[in-house]
Amino acid sequence: MSDSTELSVLGPSTRVTGRITGKGGLRIEGKVKGDVSITGPAVLAEGASVEGSFAAESLDLGGDIEGNVSTEGGIVVRANARLRGEVKSAGVAIETGAKVSVRLNTPFEIEF
Repeated sequence: MSDSTELSVLGPSTRVTGRITGKGGLRIEGKVKGDVSITGPAVLAEGASVEGSFAAESLDLGGDIEGNVSTEGGIVVRANARLRGEVKSAGVAIETGAKVSVRLNTPFEIEF
């Protein structure tokens, strides 16, 4: 992790309403209604959800995000994940089965 080796975890029974900010990494297993902004990598576990904007170094998405997402690194959208909103990222990988409805702002190349 870039800023810290610290990893914060919001467990599966955790419900947060409001803004989450911090340095280091974050793993969300519960529900968040509000914006999330961290400096390290993030994991949104299967069954977890965020309603609000999401900013992190990188994102491994197994749950559900409804809101704009911004990362300096990449985003991996896992097979059971759902993502709705605008995405700004260095790269996005989407597994088969993921439900994605986004406006994508990322550099890419098309080979001919």
